[in-house]
Amino acid sequence: MNPKTRNLFVRTASGIVYVALMVAAVFTPWVAVPLALFFTLVGMYEFYRLCNKSELRHHLAFWLIAAGCLIECFLNMEIISYESVPSTPWTITVCIAGLCLFLPELFGKSEEAMSHVGLGFLGQIWVVLPLCILFFLWIPQQPILVLAFLILIWMSDTAAYVFGSLFGKHKLAPNISPGKTWEGFLCSCVFTVGLAIGFSYIPYFQQAGLEWWQWIWLSLIIQVFGLLGDLTESLFKRKAGVKDSGNVIPGHGGVLDRVDSILFATIPAYLFCQLF
Repeated sequence: MNPKTRNLFVRTASGIVYVALMVAAVFTPWVAVPLALFFTLVGMYEFYRLCNKSELRHHLAFWLIAAGCLIECFLNMEIISYESVPSTPWTITVCIAGLCLFLPELFGKSEEAMSHVGLGFLGQIWVVLPLCILFFLWIPQQPILVLAFLILIWMSDTAAYVFGSLFGKHKLAPNISPGKTWEGFLCSCVFTVGLAIGFSYIPYFQQAGLEWWQWIWLSLIIQVFGLLGDLTESLFKRKAGVKDSGNVIPGHGGVLDRVDSILFATIPAYLFCQLF
């Protein structure tokens, strides 16, 4: 087996495992909780690496503690029953999380204290908060919508790549992600909207309670914010001078490489669904 074929095989196999775990998490809390913990903690480590600042090495432990506190908060909302999680008051846990972001600078002598604290907050808002909302709020409340959300965002990324490769001529963000084109994005929008309308006629997805026009809006929210998430991570990687955020997923790179679109699209899509 030549290297190109072997790489394709590894990429396909790991992609199937990733999709299978995500779908299983939608319907099985005992998959959702450990997967959320894994994505959150590894995602924060990869974010730390993308910051590309050696002086932040002492901050990583505090960032991970803050991430753990936020996970604890969402678990204690009694959305998912997890008996081994201690019953820590929500407000105290939030305060501990916030304090962890400031502590490394309170006793340090850094000239960039504000920048470091800001990066800590950015990591919690960009990585931890969306994953907590996805796994600990949205999945228990509306698993059918989450499944539709995941399918739409995966097919959106696939369609953008395929149509961009076939018809792409005008670069969408050449300084950040040279491979993305306006043709790929617009064709992906049409494809994703069509798929979303199709969901409105499938009995299983009709249980979500959305009308066909609401499915259209949901698909557009996913399309736009998913693209922003992809571009944001590409910007971080370009600034850090790396191709992938990590190598934890064979053939696909890091956790952030797989969930970048999901991170940006989760909160807007969740809020939209809550409105209806």
